Amino acid sequence: MVKIFDADLVKDHFIITDNGRRALIDTGCPFVINDENKQSKPMGELYLNDARRNVDTTIDEFRGLEYFAQRKVLFDYRKAVVVIADQGDEVDPAHPVAEFPISGLPFRIVFSAVVGGKKRELIFDSGACIANYLTESIARTGTPCGMVEDFHPQKGKYNVHLFSLPVEVGGDTVEIPFGVQPADIDRDVQMDGAIGVIGIGLYKNFQVLVDCPNRRLVLGRY
Repeated sequence: MVKIFDADLVKDHFIITDNGRRALIDTGCPFVINDENKQSKPMGELYLNDARRNVDTTIDEFRGLEYFAQRKVLFDYRKAVVVIADQGDEVDPAHPVAEFPISGLPFRIVFSAVVGGKKRELIFDSGACIANYLTESIARTGTPCGMVEDFHPQKGKYNVHLFSLPVEVGGDTVEIPFGVQPADIDRDVQMDGAIGVIGIGLYKNFQVLVDCPNRRLVLGRY
């Protein structure tokens, strides 16, 4: 079954209403977290409360990779649409330009991309809606391009210095701003086999298909 949802883009987060539940679609979260199970999920209550406090008070559920293990999800930021399909259903970006194998499942979506002229491992996190991140030594090789305020359940709110770096996708090169990854988060990201996290930098520039059953990430032109 293929379901097409009109998404509320609240602070650039994808929120859908499915069977009466307001669900924040977050591929950076390994779990499905709601009021019924938050006590049994690692830091479940902390993450759910943080999303309600900083994104939308009406969120009923964090919908992470646990939900998408046997499903595909397509993010279309410009149309404010999320498409969710079962494993056997056909769904792809309208104009695909690049496909990447993914690793790290079931906890992370890790893929390789050329950033700043070198191939690097990144985590795709649709919940990274304010800033993308790289380890400090790489981020600072880019061109300074401002500062934003971001938040993290374990850190609260904090300021992020941004640096623009070129990212190669298919035959295109896109300038994407990356923040300096806080040291403790950087450690966790590197333990997952990556040196950065990207979310808004991809889905503002491309349709993004996450196909966990077939372990692939597909980008398409708008």
